[in-house]
Parts: sequence; C-alpha cells; structure tokens
Amino acid sequence: MLRTLFFSVILGAITLVVLRNIAATRSLSSMGSWTSPFALWHSRAQVVPLGSSTFTPSLDTLSLAVLLNSPAENEGFTLALFSQPREDGSGTDVFAIDAVGHTLLVAERDATGIFGLVKEVAKLPPTGAFRNTWIVKRPMTSQPIHRFFIFSDMLGSNPHEVSVQGFTKESTELKHPVEGIEELPPSLWELTGLVLEVREGIADGASRDEVSLKKVRDVVGSLF
Repeated sequence: MLRTLFFSVILGAITLVVLRNIAATRSLSSMGSWTSPFALWHSRAQVVPLGSSTFTPSLDTLSLAVLLNSPAENEGFTLALFSQPREDGSGTDVFAIDAVGHTLLVAERDATGIFGLVKEVAKLPPTGAFRNTWIVKRPMTSQPIHRFFIFSDMLGSNPHEVSVQGFTKESTELKHPVEGIEELPPSLWELTGLVLEVREGIADGASRDEVSLKKVRDVVGSLF
C-alpha cells in the first residue's frame, strides 16, 4: 500500500516536471525560429566607396535610425537608413550606414521589404512604457534596449519611437502584455532581427569608419 502510494507520488512529480518543460518550450517557440525572406540583406548591400559623392547623410533623407542602450554601450549607434531620390527621377535609392560606419546601397527588394515592416511597426499600439518599449520576458535583468526612430512626411520632424528590450531569436513572450498582446508582434520581431545583422561586424572585429560614424552621429545626435 505504502509502496503504491510512494510510486504514485513519484509518477505525479515526474508528470508535473514534464508538463512544465513542455509549457516552457511552447512559450519559447510559440512563433517558431526567427526567419525572414530579407535575411542577409546586409551582406547583399553594395558597399559605397570611401569619399564617394553619391551620398551624404542628412536629416532630410533620414527614414529610420536605430540606437542601442545597454550596460556596455549606453549611447550606441546601430543603423541609419536614408531614402534619397535618384537624380534622373527613376525612383529612390536607400543607403545604410551601419554600426561600424560602412556606407551601403541597399538592394531594392530588401529595402522594400524592410520599409514594409517599418510601416507595420509604426501602426502598433503604444505600450504605455517608457520609450514605448516592448519588453521580452527574460530570466536576466538589464537587457539591451533597441530604439527605433521612424521618420516620415506624415510625422514631420518628430519621429515615432518604438523600442524592444531583451530581444532574442528564440523567444517572443512579453513580460507585460500590451492591449492583450502577449507575444512580441511578428513585424517588430522580424525587423529587429534584420537590423541586428549590422552588429555582427562589431563581433567580427570589422574596421570602423570613424569619419562616417561622426557624420551620422551629427545627424541623429538629438535622438540619444
């Protein structure tokens, strides 16, 4: 009798642990692994030679700026995208200055896809948190905050800010639901993953173009 009761208790405990592990796994992968049809856009972009007169960063052409706040980098610069009309009137070129100061001409398909996500992100409901931050649930505190500043003719000189804290490609569960939304919205999850491609160069020890970084910081300086 006691032996049967003992094994029943053990079986119940094992079942509870298994169910908790399943629940945790579902929470981490409710949206599946991060993916995007525009992944590796940074690698496909065409490098603009140093000293080229093709493009000069300016506030008038700035479409998106992404900054970083973290314990290691309190006022970090990640990316700026500039939309510049072509001289022949045939369309618009999108130039990027990345985290190490490299100037790039973004492939048209990638630019269209990225700005499509930017438009979706701009329509997300306000979080009510400081800097309009979406906070991903993470076991550790002091997670990096990626700050997106969206510029458009409709907004005038005042950009729309959306931030993400604790981004990871493995989890989208929010620490605090936003208007019933319990997961980081797909558009913001995808956009953040794409933007962070440009920080891979820092980890790889890529050379920095300090002249270009100073120019872009002069443009986005008021956002820090």
